[in-house]
This record gives sequence, C-alpha cells and structure tokens, in this order.
Amino acid sequence: MKLKHSGNVYSLGIGLTLFLLANLSTANGPPAMHWGSMELPTNWGNCLGRAKKAFFEAGVRHTQKTGWQTYGQKDTASVLVSCTPKTIASTYLLVAATSNDARAAELLRNDVRTRIANMRELD
Repeated sequence: MKLKHSGNVYSLGIGLTLFLLANLSTANGPPAMHWGSMELPTNWGNCLGRAKKAFFEAGVRHTQKTGWQTYGQKDTASVLVSCTPKTIASTYLLVAATSNDARAAELLRNDVRTRIANMRELD
C-alpha cells in the first residue's frame, strides 16, 4: 500500500523511533514489539477519538497526543496509535505496543486495536 503523504510516513517513523528508544533506555535488551494496521472508513479525527475512548476502556493511562498520534501506558506495556489520513473519509490506523514482556505487548496491542476497529460513529 502506498501512502500519498510522505510527511506522514516521516512523522510515523520519528514517533516509532522515539517510542522504541524510550523503552530501550530501561530494558536489558530489545523490548518486544507488536503492531497491527488497517484502513478505517472514517476521518483521522474520529480515529483519534476512537483511540482516546479505547485507551480509557482498556485502562491505558498517562496518555499524550500530538498530531495524528497518541500514546499511553498500561502496567508494563506502552502503546502508540497513529491515524494517518488517506482521504477525507479514510484513515490508515497503526497500533504498536512494546514491553519487556512480549505477552503484555501483544495483549495490549490486540485490545486497543480491536476496540478501535469495533467502534462506530453515530450518523
């Protein structure tokens, strides 16, 4: 899949790099990382709104948002959600989670991504 906005890919790359470096500083080795992506039939603002709600429902705390990305932490895992606009009504969603506990990263990524994918906007 090709994204039309090269700046978005750069922004995503910077976000993921910082995300990993922050976790590496306290790890004894590389942390486990799990990610999943999909196209959502909604705009990027709704995507970030879904992420905010999914974080709350999943118990993710210490959240911050910048541009098209938001991240937070739950127990020993950190999660990043990126909502890159493709069209006015379509968004490329990436959910990445990292932890020194591979299972914790996998479970958090799956939980947040599933919650976001299952949400619907009201007409």
